[in-house]
Amino acid sequence: MLRSATLSVVALVAVLTLAPEVQAQQKSGKEKKAKVEAQQPAGFSALERQIIVEFFAEHSFKAQALPPGIAKNLARGKPLPPGIAKKQIPAGLQARLPARAGFEISIFGNRIVLLEASGLVVDILEGVFG
Repeated sequence: MLRSATLSVVALVAVLTLAPEVQAQQKSGKEKKAKVEAQQPAGFSALERQIIVEFFAEHSFKAQALPPGIAKNLARGKPLPPGIAKKQIPAGLQARLPARAGFEISIFGNRIVLLEASGLVVDILEGVFG
């Protein structure tokens, strides 16, 4: 009886001693994951750029240039006016691109634009349509 009580106490002490270390390891794993997610570049990746350029080299697309004032505002990072029509990228291109949560890729005039869900312009690809 004394032996089983001693074993129980030793086991309880071991569990209480190891619990903070296990929690710290789990927490550091979550922190590492958050750091990796935060370090991802916000703009188009090299792979995305390559996929987009190759797609439009293979498929013709009629794009009209933006009016000069709006093009300047877009280049400066200013918000786009609500009347500017954005077009969805073709479904074939969307299927080739890696999924991006919280972002949208659209066509504005003769530019491919990466937008956050809030509508903030993150990156712009120009000269894709030739």
